Amino acid sequence: MAHTPNAKVVAEHDEIGLNLYVRILHELESHPSSSVLLDISGDPEQGLRALEHLNQAAPGLYVLLSEYQCSTEFLIRAMRTGAADFLLQPLKRVEFRDAMVRLEQYMARVHSHSRPLGKMYTFAGVKGGVGTTTAAINFATVCAKQNKSTIVLDLDLDSGDLASYLGLQPQYSLHDAMEGLARLDQAMLDGIVTRHAEGFSVLCAPDDIEKARLIAPHQLKELGTFLIEQYDVVVVDGSRGLDDILLNCLELSDSLFLVLTQEFPAVRNAQHYINALVRIGFSQEVIKLLVNRYQKRAPLHVSMEQLQQTLSAKPFYAFPNCYEEAMQAIHKARPIVLNPAAELGRAYREFVKKVGFSSDGQPAGGAAAAVGAARKNNG
Repeated sequence: MAHTPNAKVVAEHDEIGLNLYVRILHELESHPSSSVLLDISGDPEQGLRALEHLNQAAPGLYVLLSEYQCSTEFLIRAMRTGAADFLLQPLKRVEFRDAMVRLEQYMARVHSHSRPLGKMYTFAGVKGGVGTTTAAINFATVCAKQNKSTIVLDLDLDSGDLASYLGLQPQYSLHDAMEGLARLDQAMLDGIVTRHAEGFSVLCAPDDIEKARLIAPHQLKELGTFLIEQYDVVVVDGSRGLDDILLNCLELSDSLFLVLTQEFPAVRNAQHYINALVRIGFSQEVIKLLVNRYQKRAPLHVSMEQLQQTLSAKPFYAFPNCYEEAMQAIHKARPIVLNPAAELGRAYREFVKKVGFSSDGQPAGGAAAAVGAARKNNG
């Protein structure tokens, strides 16, 4: 710790035993503003079990995990279990110092941030053309009209349609936010985002593919963490495959709305998506199926009963087949929920209610604020 003057080791344990988490919890009573450095290289499975117990007993605890492997599947599993950061072994001085800087920044935000954390909702389409962007836009519009501070993130970095769907001509993009990530604050963000007339902010995809390629997955996670501290609702238009970019947002998401239609290719893709997400550690509770352009009688489509049987899950919501209404809204660059006579607009308003927002504009049950934590070296 010689090169991290603000850090102090308050306790150490030589091995990960079954009662390690109990010992750590006892020490947290004496050092509540602390975090944990957990070396699980000796027994990764036992280490993850200890991490899971810690996360259940102290949900806001900042745990920095350390191991020799760093596959995407392992990292996702570790983060879903409760790790806040990860250090690859053998430890390198520069990487350790950077991790300590991230920890100090996190602690500073926790101590200076009094408002409850917002929630991130990610919309991902199982294939192109299923209505993912339309769903994200209308969800954000309803949230903003309920006086919740709302921002929409366009993660279709190759050909994002968010700006054109909303009739916006952004001066800056997601790439600009990433370039200034190290010094990003609310004032700087306000200068980068594009404001929509209905009151929500938009971070559009870069219009230059080369700039889009410069955006790294870990930057999305860092930006997402910042956004849920600044906004009540963060909406992600994830019209892309299950790559590391999208997965870093999913780690922060309260819900993943998987958008599909009753077409056979869409149902098949949805099955692949669900299996992949469950395999890397996402629970079925997080994944919510949205069936777009639902038709009760459509001989050439998969019935709702067949869809439910194939996916082993009941759809969270089904939007009626109002394709003409949706296309008119896109051509007018006006969210369909703003049309009080539109059947599809009414459906989107009902969908937002079902997500759990109460009449006072707050999510049911509220959002838990982040808590501080401790630094320990185990092993």
